[in-house]
Amino acid sequence: MIPILGKSLKLFFFGFIPLFLLSSGSKPILDYPALNSGSCNFNVTGKYNLKIEGIASFQNRIQKDERGNNHNKLILNFVQNNNDKVQTIEFVIASNKITQNKRFTGFYRIKTLNGLINGFDGVYGFADINGLNELPFFIKTGGIRILKNHEDAIDGHLEVQFKNAKGESLNIKGSFSADIKL
Repeated sequence: MIPILGKSLKLFFFGFIPLFLLSSGSKPILDYPALNSGSCNFNVTGKYNLKIEGIASFQNRIQKDERGNNHNKLILNFVQNNNDKVQTIEFVIASNKITQNKRFTGFYRIKTLNGLINGFDGVYGFADINGLNELPFFIKTGGIRILKNHEDAIDGHLEVQFKNAKGESLNIKGSFSADIKL
């Protein structure tokens, strides 16, 4: 009886526990495609279901407010390639904590914008999908992850939700490799 119990315990400790530990791993790592510099690749779901592949650019501005405080703004701009209808997505990442020497790498969660954008610290964005006659969509939830930030290029991923004045939503998920806009 004891040899059977010993074999059962060995089987349990050396077989099932490692199998259990290996199978209960963390969240899967999202696989984003490698992009050429100056491009973006987004999947859009919600009111529209489409894929946006296009041009990605950015600007980095430092602005002073009326009190003399520096506000660093990273402006990301994405435009669809070869499309008759204008399709633009733009984000402004504003941070009071970033100095001129530091970069915008890291994760930026969407904050609710209550009032004017002047002096705002967070992420603001809009999407103009399917041309000028459509209501614009404004960012509501999600976040942007900046992986690499060089003087002339920024790489990252985003997963955000937009809503328009009618309450219709867009979910945009994908990656970008933006070049500096001159």
